[in-house]
Amino acid sequence: MKKVMITGALGFIGFHLTEFLLNEGVEVVGIDGRIDPTRVSEYKMKEMYFIRNSNYRQVDSRLQDCSLEKEVEECDTVFHLASPHGEKRASHMIQEGVSTTKKLLEVCEGKVLVYLSSIEIFGRRYGNITERTPINPVTSDGRVKAEEEAVINTVDRNTTVKIIRVPLVYGPWQPVHYVFQDFFINGTLMKAYETEGERYHFDSLYVKDVCQAMYQTAVRKEGSETINLSSGGEGEWQNGVEWCIGEKLNRKKRLRCAISNKDCVSKVDFTNLTPIHKGLEQQRDHVEKMMLIDPAIYLGRSE
Repeated sequence: MKKVMITGALGFIGFHLTEFLLNEGVEVVGIDGRIDPTRVSEYKMKEMYFIRNSNYRQVDSRLQDCSLEKEVEECDTVFHLASPHGEKRASHMIQEGVSTTKKLLEVCEGKVLVYLSSIEIFGRRYGNITERTPINPVTSDGRVKAEEEAVINTVDRNTTVKIIRVPLVYGPWQPVHYVFQDFFINGTLMKAYETEGERYHFDSLYVKDVCQAMYQTAVRKEGSETINLSSGGEGEWQNGVEWCIGEKLNRKKRLRCAISNKDCVSKVDFTNLTPIHKGLEQQRDHVEKMMLIDPAIYLGRSE
């Protein structure tokens, strides 16, 4: 892997993936349309972090408006992380996601395409979830990811497609509407906080572990594949909530599901993961630091 393109490079996971790859000596073309007007300060701060690196080039454009063929021409790998803006209607999000994904596929022939999907595509299920479990999305984000996966799975055989499905991802720069980040900003759990855990089957992973797995998956020579990333445990998200509030939750007895980590361990050596209390310590310290540097990053965005 010598040169890559990352869509959504100034997003949460996109930022960390860009940082990871630059540290590996990989050239990065980062595409980001900066579509959220409430995150202007955040975008500027992230861009300043990379702008002096000669291996990084920023493209300020939405995928719909970008000359993708030109940008991807010299890249051997494309990481597709960009998602439609969450405030749109589900049907519009699906339409936009499918349209931009198709456009991206047209220029990826002969390359490796790594697509970041979500455990949300499985919907409400119980028992053991594997890569072969039928999907049943019920949330808007889950439906978008499911439709985009369907498009990607029709790609020409000359393109190597790697689909990576993740549960809740946390760490520095996590969006403010997630439970952990909201807690570090406001000091209390948001109402109906358990809804988030249910969406991600109560599993959670630290962002830098996810970036490592994405890299390991991209460089595998086995061809196209789909991998579910998982902590391998049950209730990791709840463990994180308990660490934040400093007390045990009243975990109601209910049928639960667990996401199998068999494939991600055997294929990409997804082990030695960051303990959730260590990852949350780093996220908390980052929030405190950012609040001192530029309170505008979070003020008015956590309600």
